[in-house]
Amino acid sequence: MFAVIRKIFAAIFAVMIICSLNFCEAAKKIVAVMPLENVSGYTEQKVAEIMTEQLIVAIHSSGIYTVVEREQLGTVLREQGFQNIAVDPNKAVELGKLSGADYTLVGKVTMADGKTDELSDALSTIGKIVALGKIFNGEDGNFGNIPEAKKSEFKISVELRFIDNTTGEIVLASSVAGEQKGENNVAAMNSACKNAAENFFIELQKNNPLVARIADISGADIYIDKGSDDGLRQGEILIISRETSPIMVNGKIVGMKSEKIGRAQVVEVNAEYSICKIIEQYYPASQGDILKRS
Repeated sequence: MFAVIRKIFAAIFAVMIICSLNFCEAAKKIVAVMPLENVSGYTEQKVAEIMTEQLIVAIHSSGIYTVVEREQLGTVLREQGFQNIAVDPNKAVELGKLSGADYTLVGKVTMADGKTDELSDALSTIGKIVALGKIFNGEDGNFGNIPEAKKSEFKISVELRFIDNTTGEIVLASSVAGEQKGENNVAAMNSACKNAAENFFIELQKNNPLVARIADISGADIYIDKGSDDGLRQGEILIISRETSPIMVNGKIVGMKSEKIGRAQVVEVNAEYSICKIIEQYYPASQGDILKRS
């Protein structure tokens, strides 16, 4: 009898866990990342496709959003017969809705440029020759001090719009850039596109206001009442401030004056709370102090 009851409770518990996981996943907003248009004039590589892929990776890996699968989005595009959707936000929103997304990201690559960094490569080669000469002469030739050759450098600029599919409102219109070096043009391009995608997500996060409060302080750890459910990410820098006195307008309190306490970095993120470390402090932080994005 007790064995049967245990099995029943175990089954109920398993169902509760599955439901809670599904709820958490459902709570995430869905983004349709439309293929970017390339108007940069750069034709050596499929720069728009690479940039699109890096945006998908940046948005999905944030843990805040889910992204419409490329195959699913491609099916919608083919079924509707849309062309050149990157320059028409209205069509992009319609496609986003058809794919089941809450938001649609559209944009275009406006500048792309890759070049060989001949000077860096030459300095590295010269350094190696000098080091070999010292070794042959019985001296200490240290290869560790020689700068690594970076043969290619790539720059990219992208114009992006993040659109709310429900209202049609442009939540964020942003121009971002990326610049990186690599061992070859393809590596440098991928790194530059990744850099630009990360810069866009930073802009998107800045557009997402966050106000957290210190719930508890334990040694060097500050516990705040916001987490991944609120869009907070590990590594973010937050401004700590303290409310001092009310702001009165026509006899009503319309806000609070505040003074800056310092800055803290998010080191651990959970669903409903996070842990921060103070990286700059003017006054000791206290329970109830406010943290905002810089």
